[in-house]
Order: sequence, then C-alpha cells, then structure tokens
Amino acid sequence: NDPNDGLLSAPTFPSPTTSSEHKAKGKRGPRKNQNEKYRLKYLRLRKAARAMIFENAALCDEVAHIEEKFLRAKEERRSSQTECCFMTSVPSTQWASAARASLPA
Repeated sequence: NDPNDGLLSAPTFPSPTTSSEHKAKGKRGPRKNQNEKYRLKYLRLRKAARAMIFENAALCDEVAHIEEKFLRAKEERRSSQTECCFMTSVPSTQWASAARASLPA
C-alpha cells in the first residue's frame, strides 16, 4: 500500500476562494430583493408626500376662501350696524330719503 494512494482517493473539498465566490453570488439575489423593497418603500413614501402636499394646498385654499367670506360678512355687519344706528338717529320723516341717498346707484 502506497501512502500517496490514500491522499489521492480522499474526497476533495472546494478551495476557500471558490466557496466565498459562491456565497457572494448567493447574496446578490437577496440584495436585489432588498434594494427593490426599499425602492418600493421610497416610491410609496414619495406618493404619500405628494398627496399630502396637494391636500395641504387644498386646505390652504379653503382657509383663504373662508377667511375672505368671514371678512366680507364682518364688513357687511359693520355697515348694517352703521345703517341701523343712522336710521334710529334720524327722524322717521327723513329716514326714507336718507336711506335712498345712502344706497349706491
């Protein structure tokens, strides 16, 4: 029996470089999946941010519209109050002619 005979018949194991190359190839798949996962999360967040921007703009427009209505109503109330005070201070005979004079043409 030759001592070299046993070494040749022993099973050969892959070299460390071959096994690490194989592992690196195996990690590329999950890395792509992970990148895709984060890309989809990014797109969802971007879409949600855009929706929030449009919603915020719509709310700002609504607030401006309501504020405008409020100011208009406030001005109308002031003018009505002034007219009311004016009408009560004028004698009833002069009231009709004063009311007509204050109306716009």
